[in-house]
Amino acid sequence: MDANFGERSHDTDVIEKLKQFHDAATKIEDKVKHVTNPTVYEKLSNTDKIEYNLLMSYCLNSVFWMYLRAEGIDPSKHRIKQENDRLKKSMARAKQINDKKTIMPHINKDAVQRFVRHGLWELKNKKK
Repeated sequence: MDANFGERSHDTDVIEKLKQFHDAATKIEDKVKHVTNPTVYEKLSNTDKIEYNLLMSYCLNSVFWMYLRAEGIDPSKHRIKQENDRLKKSMARAKQINDKKTIMPHINKDAVQRFVRHGLWELKNKKK
């Protein structure tokens, strides 16, 4: 049996994994280009812009977290953990505010004006 066979097999495995990594990185790059397109951002509502900015910040911090892990640095002891926790709190706060808007009762101004107008009219009639 050839002694170099194991090395060749290992080399092809590494090359295959590098190709997969390159393909994944290219897909991520394409997605980032799409999401960072200014025309897409301009079409968003203010609420959606807030969520978009928080999500992009969290994603970038997560990529940096992965970079630290790849470098052998423990990210849980790095300042990035505090930043991710801060962003999670901000995301929860934004969700809470958005939920309040959907749950909060809305007043129909026209109906209120009709009630007030008819209520005042009846009072005037009773005085006469």
